Amino acid sequence: MKTIHYIIVVISILSLSACTEIVDIELEEAGESKLVVFAEITDVPTQHAVYLSKSTSYFYNDESPAVSNAVVSINDGFETIQLTEDFNEPGTYLTPENYAGVTGRTYQLLIENVDIDDNGKTELYTAETEMKPTPPIEDVEVEYNDSWNGWEVKIYTSDPRETDDFYLFKVYKNDVLYTDTISNYWTTDDRFFNGNIINGARVQYFDEDRDEIVDSGDKVTLEMAGITEEYFNFINETIEEVSDNIPMFSGPAANVTGNISNGALGFFAVINLEQNSCIYNGE
Repeated sequence: MKTIHYIIVVISILSLSACTEIVDIELEEAGESKLVVFAEITDVPTQHAVYLSKSTSYFYNDESPAVSNAVVSINDGFETIQLTEDFNEPGTYLTPENYAGVTGRTYQLLIENVDIDDNGKTELYTAETEMKPTPPIEDVEVEYNDSWNGWEVKIYTSDPRETDDFYLFKVYKNDVLYTDTISNYWTTDDRFFNGNIINGARVQYFDEDRDEIVDSGDKVTLEMAGITEEYFNFINETIEEVSDNIPMFSGPAANVTGNISNGALGFFAVINLEQNSCIYNGE
């Protein structure tokens, strides 16, 4: 027993002394810059945007550099549209006004006339994706949950049996989008309810602890979109990367898998939207 006690003491002392050792780690800058692309084109007539920027190193403190003077177009198999760069927001490329995607069509994004690695040679980037259908939202309900300290947004809809489906949910309060970043998106697949009627499943949330307050009389709008499996995976990988991690037990950070060619980062998505609203009655 004394021998065991001695060993434990020695190990403890070695552990404590190891904690005081100074270790110098040389951190390299990030490799060559990559094109970063993000766009959500919907079936709602409006002026949609494609955002282009450059990736930066971990220690870069400013906003990512915008990529200007690119030639950007979208083709849906029936027509090709040219996007124009926003004069006030470099790196933001706009579709014509009242442009709307069509459910069931496959869309290709083409990005030309960019030189991300500054070697004097322009590169070509493409992405291709399909606009999936979305079942209508029959009803929306908002209910306060004491256990969660927040307001649950519940959906009433039906899921088609014939297909494996993936869904994205966003929420508005009084017509202001609350889920305005990917880290606040909610997604699900239909593995547990394929082909079934959905009566009051919780698909979005207002967190009282984060001052996301819903008052009696507030209008809450739920937005639902059928998305591809690739976009579903991209959103969830992104959320995992930006979430708080425990340094000693988390894996190393990694680039999220997108759908842009030629080594670029990001995603080009086309989505069919369904919306429904309710007025919160304070219960």
